[in-house]
Amino acid sequence: MIFDTHMHTELSFDSSEQITRILDAGKQKNLGVITTEHKDLNYFEVGGFPIDFNVDEYFRKYEKYRSDTYLMGIELGLDKFYTDKIRKISENYEFDMVIGSLHTMAGINLSSRKYFKGLDEKTFYKTYLKYAEEMIIDSPFIDTLAHFDYPTRYSGFRELRYEEYETEFKGLFKAMMDKDVTLEINLKRPLVGEVYDSFKSVYEGYYLNGGRYITLASDAHIAEDVGRNFDDAVRMMDDIGLEICYYKNRKRILCSR
Repeated sequence: MIFDTHMHTELSFDSSEQITRILDAGKQKNLGVITTEHKDLNYFEVGGFPIDFNVDEYFRKYEKYRSDTYLMGIELGLDKFYTDKIRKISENYEFDMVIGSLHTMAGINLSSRKYFKGLDEKTFYKTYLKYAEEMIIDSPFIDTLAHFDYPTRYSGFRELRYEEYETEFKGLFKAMMDKDVTLEINLKRPLVGEVYDSFKSVYEGYYLNGGRYITLASDAHIAEDVGRNFDDAVRMMDDIGLEICYYKNRKRILCSR
């Protein structure tokens, strides 16, 4: 079974979805699902408080649904100032999977369009990819790295290409291989046009640098989006030679198809 490894419910600040609807959607689409609620201790722009949720409540409410087709994960916002705190969170709870995300960089909100005004595109991307490498080295307790294209969605910059930032991508991918961190393919945006070309370039670069595994991620915040764009992603990954996996009990498991 293929798993959708990245989604949110009412326990995340930006979703009001019910777990039962998520589970029903997974069943209807013959997909396993992993909920990964947001925990960004460094993300203060939204209302002036951390993006947080009660992990104990998460387990109290959702543990009863846990099964071979429903697993429990978390999406942790990576930041050097909070590494020790988020490491403890990853270690103190029985998560199946831990996603690491870069929603911020050095305290700056990467979804803030005003931040990108006046920035040079190449300088930003080089800095961003180097920061991603540093965060992988600093946070070896994560299982996957989410949405490499996150700042592109908000910056107005061109889509990333491996060949344009080969040195920086090589550094990032080497760190991921060294720490055994899997690259996610985030399917919030459909794989068409420039997005398709960018993703094909980056995931081919990942493969060239030793990457062999990916996780499929809808990043769904409503049940209807579970498994979105998966067919196109599976075809792309097959063409490149990457194997689709998920995590259970913090161990990588290859998806059978």
